[in-house]
Amino acid sequence: MTHPAGKSAPRWYVRPGVVLPIVGGLVLLTALLTPERVAGRTGDGRLSTFSTEPQGAQLFYDLVQRLGWQVDQRLTAEFAVDPTVIHAVLAPAVPLRMGEVHALLEDVRAGGAVFVVLNDGGNLIGDSLRVTTAQSGYQVRPARAGASPCKPELTFVPLWPDNRAHLNSLRWRGPRPEGIETFLRVDAEQGNGRADAERAAAVGFAYGRGRIVVGSDADFLRNDVIRSCDYGLDVPAIRMLEFLRGGGDMPRRRIVFDEFHQGFGAQPGTLHAIALFLGGTRSGHVLFQILGAGLVLLIAAAPRAIPPRDAGRVERRSPLEHVDALARAYGQVGATRTATTRLVHGVRRRLERGKMQVLAAQADDAFLDRAERTVPALAPDVALIRRALKDRVSRHDFIAAGAALQRLESSLKRT
Repeated sequence: MTHPAGKSAPRWYVRPGVVLPIVGGLVLLTALLTPERVAGRTGDGRLSTFSTEPQGAQLFYDLVQRLGWQVDQRLTAEFAVDPTVIHAVLAPAVPLRMGEVHALLEDVRAGGAVFVVLNDGGNLIGDSLRVTTAQSGYQVRPARAGASPCKPELTFVPLWPDNRAHLNSLRWRGPRPEGIETFLRVDAEQGNGRADAERAAAVGFAYGRGRIVVGSDADFLRNDVIRSCDYGLDVPAIRMLEFLRGGGDMPRRRIVFDEFHQGFGAQPGTLHAIALFLGGTRSGHVLFQILGAGLVLLIAAAPRAIPPRDAGRVERRSPLEHVDALARAYGQVGATRTATTRLVHGVRRRLERGKMQVLAAQADDAFLDRAERTVPALAPDVALIRRALKDRVSRHDFIAAGAALQRLESSLKRT
């Protein structure tokens, strides 16, 4: 290969006719492999006024703001009790608790207003109002004749195959409220036999001193639906707000969008949710009691870090052992007088419990005199006892004195 100037071409040189096919192929391959969002539902599915994605609701937020409404976005769980405020709870991603639903409906009874969009299958607000959604494949009715012209939006893939909005309908589980005003109607599929009352997709009615609007489907407020005039859902949405504005002591011009239950703001953690379940529901109370009983059982059955020790006890010597030791001591020193005195005192102490109580309270000599006069036959025994009290006697005489004391006690007890 030679260079056009007549010189030999470098190794990196490529003919111009080869470069264009290579570049075109790379561009085509990049276009095929690079994902591109062309149409359809993508991104975050929450109906949040913070979201500019196709399924968000910021376009509805901007629309009502430009129409002169005062709008706000609530990032806390508490509902402000104010009869001049319209609370907008649009298909909450975080379910409302029973206490929050109760507070919201109490505010409406007192003169407030609420704009509710149900999730698929309804939610706690729908359960309180006895209304839910019906998955029936309904279509929105076409626009009336004479309406403002609409320039169709050219899209590669429409949101619905027939380019008409398909919405759920409302189904009442109990008696319908009186004075219902219908803002959206849907056409039933052929042959299903639905009644007109079940073809409403959005209705409004009085509730206590306030008003409520219930929508069956979040699709009629999404950005990709509101921005397209093909569906004509922006006008019914504003009519719903106009219905909520009236009916009170003064017009309601302020709308507060609930963004806390869309997942924004300071959300409670797992421990907070567990505490609410254990302390706020009956099944939680039962589970809490079971956990408490199991914890007590576990503590009782668990091994202890320090094994228990029995308190050390020093056993006292028995009275008989004490007497035996004292007798041995007296015998070793020959203390017959002391032993005899102890024996006489014992006889006197025992006699205090019986008839000889006054006699036993006297001194030893007086006691022996009284005993001799009471039972003259005891004179020899009394003489032996007196001698043992005064003088040291032999072992044989000491034993005899003990026997004499035993006979004296027996005789006095029988007297």
